[in-house]
Amino acid sequence: MLNIQLPRPWRSAMKLLLTGALLSCASWSSAAPKALLIGIDGAQYERIQALNTPNFDRLYINRAYTGGIAGESSQQSTYSGPGWSTILTGNWVHKHQVTSNSSGLANPAYPSIFKRLKQANSNLKVASIVNWAPINTQFFTNDVALINKVQSGLSDTNVVTEAISFMNSGGDFTFVHLDGPDHAGHSYGFGSSYDASIITADQQLGQLLNAVEQLKLTTGDDWLVLVTTDHGREATGFNHGNQTFNEKTIFIASNKILNQEFSQHVTTLANTAFNNIYGYAAQTSITPTLLRHMGVEPQRTWQLDGLPLIGNLGVRKVMAGTNTDIAWYSDSTGTVDIYRNGTYVDSALATSLGWNDPAVVQGVPDYSLVLNNTPVSYRGALSNVDITAILNWSTSRAYFFRSDNRYVRYNKTADQSDSGYPADVTNSNWPGLGNYKNLITASFNAENGKSYFFLSDGNYIQYDNATDKADTGYPKPTNNTNWPGLGNYAQDIRATLRWTGNKVFFFFANGTYSRYDLVNNSVDSGYPKPVNNSTWPGLGNYATEITEAVKWSNSRAYFFLSNQRYIRYSITADSVDAGYPATVNNTSWPGLLNP
Repeated sequence: MLNIQLPRPWRSAMKLLLTGALLSCASWSSAAPKALLIGIDGAQYERIQALNTPNFDRLYINRAYTGGIAGESSQQSTYSGPGWSTILTGNWVHKHQVTSNSSGLANPAYPSIFKRLKQANSNLKVASIVNWAPINTQFFTNDVALINKVQSGLSDTNVVTEAISFMNSGGDFTFVHLDGPDHAGHSYGFGSSYDASIITADQQLGQLLNAVEQLKLTTGDDWLVLVTTDHGREATGFNHGNQTFNEKTIFIASNKILNQEFSQHVTTLANTAFNNIYGYAAQTSITPTLLRHMGVEPQRTWQLDGLPLIGNLGVRKVMAGTNTDIAWYSDSTGTVDIYRNGTYVDSALATSLGWNDPAVVQGVPDYSLVLNNTPVSYRGALSNVDITAILNWSTSRAYFFRSDNRYVRYNKTADQSDSGYPADVTNSNWPGLGNYKNLITASFNAENGKSYFFLSDGNYIQYDNATDKADTGYPKPTNNTNWPGLGNYAQDIRATLRWTGNKVFFFFANGTYSRYDLVNNSVDSGYPKPVNNSTWPGLGNYATEITEAVKWSNSRAYFFLSNQRYIRYSITADSVDAGYPATVNNTSWPGLLNP
């Protein structure tokens, strides 16, 4: 079912007439494409619709969404850093890697629109003029170094003045960032002050639109104006950052009539969460739209997550399916060419609305779906990658090692992975481990200044926490001299669990375990024993599926299982908590299995 979202009824006919009149008056054959992207930080769509905003009324405006798709690898917090990075790259956080306002440089493998325009045509005059400086000084510092005008930390009034000056001087693409509504929201929440900030932003929008209209009449150039925001706000208007309907709600407005991806709300989707918000256009569509208008056609190899809102439609609303690996919406009769990690793998009818990958993919599958010469990309879930080792470094930090030879630094206090992870295990970040990264199968912190890594070839490495490097002379064999009682199981160690007191549990591939005493330096008598519901209540059915374990606090431990699952174990009750196993995802362990 399609729910067509039209502009406010009273202005629809007038805008169509004005559009035709302007096109006929400005139909110079040499019309050059120009674009203005206006970002109004923290502007709630519903408040714009409720207030008297005559300059927004000059545009076609519709709801859109930010925050990625909750529960998928695209999920990102509804903060400014991730939001503006998505707007300016056409990709979600799993590609640009700006996870918070304190993140560093965006991932250079997925450049911003500034760099893409300059790479396509170095003669284009490009500007980024912003109130919120981190856009230029933190996330896209290297990209904006390539462009013609960069101004950061200006007042909104000066942003508008400088933008008009740049456009009047022949600017081709101008990005402006206004901050008034976000500042008012954080300070006062929703109310009269916030509404006043929206009205002020509307007046500033009017100044910019008037400048564009004058330029169109003077030069005959073909101007596209897009207006958007980076995030919505929670119910009181003060804050944002979470996955709620209000916070995920943004808007996209345009001076031009856009295609059906913008104008139609699709409700027949595999994921109808947040009041069917995914049926609207995504924040990722802004950069592809601007690129196409500027004559820079999005390429399949760029792996842009967004679909252009002008020109030919590709497949729409791409997400994980209920019964398929990938689901989409399309009413086209064409054929979709499907690429995985850059290689063509299959074709499917657009009307099939989904596709299953017949291959067992190790790691991250990046799919590109091409319909009507229009690509859109989708990053699948990290597959066949498990947690192989966990090092509980301190009360606030843990390190998770994965089967794809990468690791994640996890902030236990914030309960999320730190920005910039996962990273490759190398001899630079883990001196002495880099050559053995594919062999790491378990680890624990002995809490005596040493940590131990056990390797699948039957050896182990002693790591010095203070010097942050492996001790000399390692690896050494895990035998009955070095680890009395473990020698017969050296190649079968799958997990270690540093327990209370001086005990460490070793879990083996065959579903048994041993308890090791660090003071006596030997396995306790009577071991190994089977992992069953008597020895480990609730864990018995998963004895051979354990890949690693960690004592998280004095009352709680976690067991990680194959196929990206985990179990929470109560140390106090000495049993598995109800409701487990559960899935490792961005809700349960934020960022742990990010690509």
